[in-house]
Amino acid sequence: MKYSVKLIIKYSVEKGEVFFEESILMLEAESFDDAYLKAEQWVIDNDVCASYRNLYGKTVQKEIVSYADCFSVYDDDDVTEVYSSFQKPRDELQEKGLLSAWTENCDKEELLPLRRFPG
Repeated sequence: MKYSVKLIIKYSVEKGEVFFEESILMLEAESFDDAYLKAEQWVIDNDVCASYRNLYGKTVQKEIVSYADCFSVYDDDDVTEVYSSFQKPRDELQEKGLLSAWTENCDKEELLPLRRFPG
């Protein structure tokens, strides 16, 4: 069966800039537990948390903050839903923050500190 696992990855750039990435993996697994284990192994095998130098010569450190969720992939003839999640805001301020987090992505210039040094 196919599952998707959501990872939250924190990028810390030398001199204090911080970014978060939401990454969703789709994989074959026997169960939710197996899907999490395969995602964890994929992170290790692919050296996902390796640090690197950016365009400006600064070190970018990466760490997995969370294996945030696992979803059993739904598939029919026309559409494949690879991920879905629900959030329940507790108050209006939290609702605005949640909507902002889901809709306000970084622009090209904001992402420059994460670009790898060529070579």
